Amino acid sequence: MQIYNQTRYVSEFTQGMEPTGREFLSLVIKGTFDFPPAAGAPLRPSKDQRALVMADEFTGDPGFSATLWETDFAFRKSRCDVILQGSAYSPGGKPAERVRVGLKIGAWSKMFDVIGHREWVNLGLKPVPTHPHPFVRQPFSYDTAYGGTDHLDPENETPDSYPANPVGTGWSDGRNPSKLPGLPLPNTQAIGEEISSPYGDYTPVSFGPVGRGWPKRLPYAGTYDQNWIDNIFPFLPSDFDERYYQSAPEDQQIAPPATGTEVVILNLTPNGREAFRLPETSLPITVFRRRDIAFEGTSQPDTLLFDTEARTFSMVWRIDVPIHRIITEFTEAWIGLPTRGMLRARATGKKYVRGMSEPA
Repeated sequence: MQIYNQTRYVSEFTQGMEPTGREFLSLVIKGTFDFPPAAGAPLRPSKDQRALVMADEFTGDPGFSATLWETDFAFRKSRCDVILQGSAYSPGGKPAERVRVGLKIGAWSKMFDVIGHREWVNLGLKPVPTHPHPFVRQPFSYDTAYGGTDHLDPENETPDSYPANPVGTGWSDGRNPSKLPGLPLPNTQAIGEEISSPYGDYTPVSFGPVGRGWPKRLPYAGTYDQNWIDNIFPFLPSDFDERYYQSAPEDQQIAPPATGTEVVILNLTPNGREAFRLPETSLPITVFRRRDIAFEGTSQPDTLLFDTEARTFSMVWRIDVPIHRIITEFTEAWIGLPTRGMLRARATGKKYVRGMSEPA
């Protein structure tokens, strides 16, 4: 399929499938913007557009560390995922033991506390946290959120994990209290939820993706039992739920935002507060099946990606179009508003060749 892209954004297509076995063309577009240099300035497309993520990326070993960026090729999303990776910065660059960070998009917002390094120590028979170490910049992710896998006993080959966040820190199963001293506490904490015991039930908080195998997400993947092996493989199980494609925690899944929606970022850059409005969010797309129009409409972003360390923001759009026979039946796709040359070529049945007078 030939893609005529009238934007600066990156794009690619692949094939998707529903549990029924029905196949679809999946077209994915990703646009990246630089944070404005001053308050009130508009967002501008980045000179170097971020590539589409082909496979999940992690902060360390896959499956044993937090997901950094999930693949951009999720088949379908009914909600808009909001993902942010970054660090907390103390106000005014003055060392602080605790900083409240936040992200606001229109009426939606999420905030939590980021705390300096702490460790568990034993006070008598009771584990207590040390005093937080002041910081100016403190990176955080689900690696440094509450949870983890208890490796205090090196001879235990099947250690227990905290189900809500098996890659975090600060949690223990309670079998080796004498070995607790030195275990780092989490750097993030839900507001009003003080972590005072390594054996407690606390909320892991971050702005990153939820692991594919974590209890909050895994049930949506469906049932992979002997019946699936014998009768359904290689197709998805009938109880597969498309909510599995949503990578953000449930409290970071929002309605697709409108053009001009205000974004506020708090204490996630040295500036303390960043504010800007979303650029055009409605993306025109047309897909042709030879002479016929297979899809014509606008797509709204279903993923918002913030990299506050790089001071960039990305939107991801996607559409899916049913395949009648094979994916090569699709001949052409237009991303953005078509040029007069594209319309003229389509009307006359000629092959369009981009001219020097029609820059992308």
